[in-house]
Amino acid sequence: MIKNILLLVFLGGLIAKNNTVNTVLHFDILHKNKVVGNLQATKTIEDGLTTYHSFTHIQAKILTTINVKYTYNVVFNNKELNKADVSIMLNNKVYAETSTERSNKEYKITKNKKVSTFKEPITFTTVQLYFTEPLHITTCYSEQDAAMNTLIYLGNHKYKKVNAKDNENIYTYKNGVLYEASIDGGLINFTMKIKD
Repeated sequence: MIKNILLLVFLGGLIAKNNTVNTVLHFDILHKNKVVGNLQATKTIEDGLTTYHSFTHIQAKILTTINVKYTYNVVFNNKELNKADVSIMLNNKVYAETSTERSNKEYKITKNKKVSTFKEPITFTTVQLYFTEPLHITTCYSEQDAAMNTLIYLGNHKYKKVNAKDNENIYTYKNGVLYEASIDGGLINFTMKIKD
């Protein structure tokens, strides 16, 4: 009897672990057709939570050598944003930090130590653009800027994202996953291409 209970507990643990779904994407970052960095994005689905993590490292010489690291940690609960943390490091110093955290029916936003609130539901964010073609989606929340961006379908699986400063990024999809993007990264403009 005890052996059967232990076997059920063991099998239950294996089944629970098998309910976790991981997707990992790798992108090259190009500046003037030269690889200057990489991006790794991970999507994990487990127990009703969807967690996204992306890390980008860019090292490029423009006027001087810059070393930029973008880190995104984003959690969705029941298809609504629960928490997002973004950190941008420039030459090993904090350049920007933004946190968005759900509290009841609104979000508390801390951007570079300034606190504000956002009162509308957030169901699609920038980090999801790596994993999901935004079919029929016209806005997405920027975890970095703590603002809604406009998405415009250009045809042929191409989308333009326009942020609050009117900067434009172009995203191109193949089989529902991001294939290539032209990004105005603020500190540097670059192109992302998925690695095969």
